[in-house]
Amino acid sequence: MTLLPRFEIQLRDGSSFVIRKKLTFWRDKYEFDNLGLRIEGNIWDLNFKLLDDRDQLIAEIRKELFQLTSTYNVTVLEDSYADLVISLCVAIDYVEMLESQSN
Repeated sequence: MTLLPRFEIQLRDGSSFVIRKKLTFWRDKYEFDNLGLRIEGNIWDLNFKLLDDRDQLIAEIRKELFQLTSTYNVTVLEDSYADLVISLCVAIDYVEMLESQSN
C-alpha cells in the first residue's frame, strides 16, 4: 500500500512495468520499474529515446509543438517493443494530465 500514485501497465504478452511517484520536496519525480530499457532525454516533455542494454536505439518519442491537441511523433525501430512504447507514451500522458488537474 502506498499514498503516492502508482501505475502498473500490463502488456499483451503478459509482461508489465510500473510508473511510481517518488516523494520529493522540490519537484515531481517518477521512477519506472521493470521497463527493461534505458531512457535518454526528457521523458516528461515527451522528448526521449529508449535504448536496450546494448545501447541499441529501440524507439524515439517526440511531442509535437504548436498543435491544438496532444500530438506525438513515435518511431519504433524494434517491432517487438511496439506495445511497450505506445503504452509508455499513453501512461506518461495520463500521469501528466492527472498532475495538471491536481495543480
